[in-house]
Amino acid sequence: SSCPADTVLPGLNYLKNQPPVLALPDEEYPPWLWTILLPKELEDDGPGGRKERMERRKENKQRIRERNFMSTQ
Repeated sequence: SSCPADTVLPGLNYLKNQPPVLALPDEEYPPWLWTILLPKELEDDGPGGRKERMERRKENKQRIRERNFMSTQ
């Protein structure tokens, strides 16, 4: 992780009269925590499947962004 164990993590303790929140050693965190920021891999499920729909949606959003950017120039 980005901070050593037993480091006080300010801003995470939002309840009154509670002890400060401390960082744990990396071994004590669950394994899924280290995969959250990895890009999501969708399996190819054929034409018209979820992966194709998500790619098409991403391309459409990018095209809209480019068109909006060019209209402001």
